[in-house]
Amino acid sequence: MRGEDVRIKRPEQFVREFRIKEGSKQKMERRKRQAAARSTVKVPKGSMKKTVGLVVRIHAGRHTDASIKKELQQMGLNKKYEAKFMVLDEAAIAGLKALDAYVAYGYVSLKFVTELVHNRAYFNDKGTRMPLTDNLVVEKALGSKGILCLEDMVNEIYNVKENFDACTGLLSSFALAAPIGNFEKKMLDYHEEIEKMGGFMGDAMDDLLIKVL
Repeated sequence: MRGEDVRIKRPEQFVREFRIKEGSKQKMERRKRQAAARSTVKVPKGSMKKTVGLVVRIHAGRHTDASIKKELQQMGLNKKYEAKFMVLDEAAIAGLKALDAYVAYGYVSLKFVTELVHNRAYFNDKGTRMPLTDNLVVEKALGSKGILCLEDMVNEIYNVKENFDACTGLLSSFALAAPIGNFEKKMLDYHEEIEKMGGFMGDAMDDLLIKVL
């Protein structure tokens, strides 16, 4: 219509966008095959012991199918390098296998549970993401369960006690890595290095956290 800024795409632009999308899909298919072929870390068999773990989104997956995106969002992993605590046992690890191209997951040490809760924790306050640094917030939300401070949360989460879900439910997803510039991407291949660490990592999760904290 007259007076409106009408943008018309040229045929070569449609072709370019199609090629970009197809190239991305092929890249993700390669990552899925690579993740499936990795056998350096074996999933423990015959034990259903519940252990605290961390799952980290390591790929944006912009062009992946809607079902995968929905599953990642339901886990609270909306962006690359977001992370959530979870209970890891044999069944949980098997359930995450289909997402190996998009996430890294493994056991997290007490050192890093403490680091995340004390220094990286946020919570949702009436729609606003706020840093969780005040023990009064913890007491107000979880005091009825005997959890009065951040250190109580660390103990509850690391030992997977009965109020694990209540504690992790208070926490927003962790944002682990700050964006880096083109120089670092080109010179250090930082993102590629992280993405190669996907899938079940067992006790090596701490090695990934050293890179993104």
